[in-house]
Amino acid sequence: MRILLVISISNILKINSGGSQRNALFAKALAKVGQVDIICFTEDDITLDIPNCKVLFSKEMYRHSTLKDSLRTLMGTAFQPSSPYSYFTVDKKKEAIIDHFVKKGNYDVIATRYIDKAIEGGLLKYRDKLIIDADDNLSNVFQYKAAQAQSKIERWKKHYQSRRVGLMTEKLLDSVWLSFYSNPTEKPSARSVFLHNTTTTIQPVSDIAETTRPRILFVGTLMFPPSQQGAAHFAEAIFPIIRRSNPAAELQVVGRGEPDFLAYLNHKEGVTAVGRVEDLAAEYEQAAVVVIPVYSGSGTSVKFIEAMLMNRPVVSSPMGARGFNEIFQDNTHYMLANTDEEFASKTLELLSSVQKSQAMAKRGFQTAKEYFSQERFEEIVKVNIQTNEMP
Repeated sequence: MRILLVISISNILKINSGGSQRNALFAKALAKVGQVDIICFTEDDITLDIPNCKVLFSKEMYRHSTLKDSLRTLMGTAFQPSSPYSYFTVDKKKEAIIDHFVKKGNYDVIATRYIDKAIEGGLLKYRDKLIIDADDNLSNVFQYKAAQAQSKIERWKKHYQSRRVGLMTEKLLDSVWLSFYSNPTEKPSARSVFLHNTTTTIQPVSDIAETTRPRILFVGTLMFPPSQQGAAHFAEAIFPIIRRSNPAAELQVVGRGEPDFLAYLNHKEGVTAVGRVEDLAAEYEQAAVVVIPVYSGSGTSVKFIEAMLMNRPVVSSPMGARGFNEIFQDNTHYMLANTDEEFASKTLELLSSVQKSQAMAKRGFQTAKEYFSQERFEEIVKVNIQTNEMP
């Protein structure tokens, strides 16, 4: 089977973000089914080390929105709310490149991630053999944008689009050959298949010991507003409470961020923000507790699962555990914190008891391995492609 994969993030095995990790996992899963050729619209050279994959094209190509696009979106969402072209615009340059390779390669399957990228690349003309990994539910993405909007008019527009985009998403995904989604509570279409988030960081670290330092670990891409906001809030409002009871506690913040923001965190007592690291497993190895203070966004937090698979106990906000709470139980596999005070007290509880921390980490690891492993991710993709009636 010949498969064409169109993606938009480079260095898919290197960048420490949920989107890039899912790109890598998706490419690896497709490569278990057939030969995968990749088109990547990016500014960097793609770093690829996946058997049965090769890169055909890698170049930055970005189309700026115009006034005409904005007017078309406004009219389209009002009068054609089920049309994908009311929300997203075809990039003719990208479409021409993709069409060239499709014609040349005679592919059995064409795959991409995200609905907007499918539309942008003009891929809907291939819907009878198109796979879309929709990932996050677009309705919730628009709700998140509404929460971030600066004006009442902009918030109203995003809320309105959120309701309408749900209709569009369902209709579109019903029409393509196969689609996947990542949050079990947000199925976008009756025909969509749940494909869990997981991590490319696969080696679990050693058990927590009495000698493990009271280090609290936060991992997240700090260029992403929900992660940046979560890290800042934890450092400002929660960590000082922890330090008052345990002055030896440390907060290690890991993730790519702007130098000014990293400097801001590093000026806080007991906080070390190291930015992006090459060896993420080493960071987990030195941690006693992993915190997921996420308060906005959409979809599911890959870092929640990653911490579990790395054999570390987790304290999470409700948003950080969103989509996982049907499988992972509070006070059994992780600790749920609804307030800053709860976040601090539960983190302190885990820091003070190696036995409790390690027992919770073990239960979390075993459950995560059963339901959210890379192997299961690859098997879901493989089985659904092989059992779906081929176009």
